[in-house]
Amino acid sequence: MIKNIEISNFKIIESLKLSSLKRVNVIAGKNGKGKTSILDSIFITNDIASPDCLIKPIAFRGGSPDLTNNELWLSYFRDFDRKNEISIKMEIENGMKQETRVSIENIKSDTSNIGTVSSNVIERNQISPRSSYRGDVLKIRKYDRSQPESLSMKMEVTQQISGNQLTSNLVKHGSGIDATATTFITTSSTINNSNTISVLGNLIKNKDTKSIIESMKEINDKILNIELGVLNQVPEILFDTGGDKLVGLSSMGEGVGKLLTILVVSYSTKNGIILIDEIENGIHYSLMPSILKTLVSQSHRNNNQIFVTTHSSDVVNSIAKLFSSGSVSESDISFTRIGYSEKKKKSLVNSFTLSEVQISSEGKWEIR
Repeated sequence: MIKNIEISNFKIIESLKLSSLKRVNVIAGKNGKGKTSILDSIFITNDIASPDCLIKPIAFRGGSPDLTNNELWLSYFRDFDRKNEISIKMEIENGMKQETRVSIENIKSDTSNIGTVSSNVIERNQISPRSSYRGDVLKIRKYDRSQPESLSMKMEVTQQISGNQLTSNLVKHGSGIDATATTFITTSSTINNSNTISVLGNLIKNKDTKSIIESMKEINDKILNIELGVLNQVPEILFDTGGDKLVGLSSMGEGVGKLLTILVVSYSTKNGIILIDEIENGIHYSLMPSILKTLVSQSHRNNNQIFVTTHSSDVVNSIAKLFSSGSVSESDISFTRIGYSEKKKKSLVNSFTLSEVQISSEGKWEIR
């Protein structure tokens, strides 16, 4: 579990540190101030072994990465300036101190494999009209800062873009660093549903849905069972609510779909990290206390650490309600507000105890 995280030169963030992180960590603030960038930084540092680690966060939000002119790489650097080398430092609960550094560098080798051209490419008129520039590579290096400097580098990734193709090479030094399983619950219901169906299918196959159904009953006590069906060759999640017919997920409301995704992802990401962007999307305010309470209980049950972004007063009020009733404690949830000073061009971080969240809710003070 991450205790502290320090981020530098990542997207809008010049320098930012989150301390004393808990099992469930709520990150509030206005749009465009760096909340989602924090989630992206956590995801990427745990996914550097994947060639598309920088593409996924863009695709999660329905974007189309631009592989030309290093636009993909530069979009992660503060002010789109390659001189601003990215650093993501994490202190882990077991005492390990990790750092991931990202930089754009010139190719230093005098020779390189510049690829092959087949006759098929020529025949299919797939020759690019753009001249090829092979001068830059992206370097992602992961360090164990608990060890001496000479032994600290554990992983090194080299990415190179040629035309519309990205290649990636991974070198592990010594034993490397075991990546923490990390899952992103996005604002896209299409992506979430696809992942949910995939995981849910395995749970149903192994008759392992009992705990999920019990948790679903907290927001809809009519749910008796969950099944998978196929309609027009498309897999669909179906609920048995005691009626003559099964009910499709789309008819159950977005709150049910969001909770099901959270439960399934939590179960499939045991001992890992879950990232939830704008948790309030599609959820009626009356369901928010149950959703947050479920996050806390699932984090304990499956040993998850969960990071949530929000700009909703419903989330603030729900945390206050749960804390005042004793349903959650200070050790369960951290609450941080991310702001940005245009004058100083830097991120502003304010942390609040749950007691302070409760006071702000009761006094209608703005901490989002």
